Amino acid sequence: MAVDFTEKAKRYQAIDEIIASGRKLKWREIISELGEKYGINTSRTSFFRDIKELQEKYAVPIDTDFETNGYFYTDPKYRLPRFYTDENAAKAAKLIKTLMDMVKGNPLYKEAQEVFESLSIENHDLTLENIRIKKNPENDRIIFVGAPNKEVPAQIWRLLDKALHENRVITFDYQSLTDSEPHFRRVQPWQLIFDNGNWNLHAFDVIKQGRRRYTLSEIKNLKLTDEIFTLPKDYDFRKMTLGSFGCMCHDTKLDFKIHLHGYAARYAKNRIWGENQKVTADSENPGKEGEGIILSFKSNQLFSIERWVWQWADEAWPLEPKELVDDWKGRLERVNALEKR
Repeated sequence: MAVDFTEKAKRYQAIDEIIASGRKLKWREIISELGEKYGINTSRTSFFRDIKELQEKYAVPIDTDFETNGYFYTDPKYRLPRFYTDENAAKAAKLIKTLMDMVKGNPLYKEAQEVFESLSIENHDLTLENIRIKKNPENDRIIFVGAPNKEVPAQIWRLLDKALHENRVITFDYQSLTDSEPHFRRVQPWQLIFDNGNWNLHAFDVIKQGRRRYTLSEIKNLKLTDEIFTLPKDYDFRKMTLGSFGCMCHDTKLDFKIHLHGYAARYAKNRIWGENQKVTADSENPGKEGEGIILSFKSNQLFSIERWVWQWADEAWPLEPKELVDDWKGRLERVNALEKR
């Protein structure tokens, strides 16, 4: 991929090549070589400014030899990534690293690293590990957070990676949050889904003959089998649902109508929650600030929507379907019963 280097970028790349050579040249020698070999004319002031910026802004491990005053890398294997020769690209690289640190240790991190390496210039080692983020307030202005999650063992990642690439049926023991004990599973692994801070396996349960989602942190005794399956064309979870309420869904789609007001209404009205979505004013229940709405849409994520409506407390209540209304009323009765104790 062609890169339109700026003059500063060209100087950075040339300085990097000279220092990485391991010759420990002094500043006068580096400036001389910049002109003779690279056709880059720079002053003593500009050179020291470049060195300072590389050290402070990009955390490049440059130091000077105590005896010779020659420049060298404290990490002999270090090379300046191409991303660091452009300010905007450098910020993008650091942002990507911050995001990718959320999935460090799994196959996605490995694949992302390969992409970074493919973007590097010849003989330059550009990896996610090589992107150095200097600890200062500026680098904490954009962060990624999620719900608390459990660490997934490296062996689970390795076996799942192999199973996904080779379409191998796997077996494991699994205990969901509603199970009292673990149960044996035999599944076709279709897809990995990152949802609300947790990794989930979207798969076809061979025993139950149905699509299921399994939280990776709850999978135990994972084993590969020699059975190969054919990945169906409709394997993608996103074809089953919009996924607006996470990765839990069902086969049956229902029509939902939910009243919301206050903060809940302001939060919900500008987002997409399902198919055929409509937002209309609720004239019968406008709320204190007159912003009550009725949110209507079609979805197959009943269980997740039940929890979503309940979390809004007095700012939301269901109108349709009956399954949602009955669940909400049941929760309300149980809470009221607690108050009477």
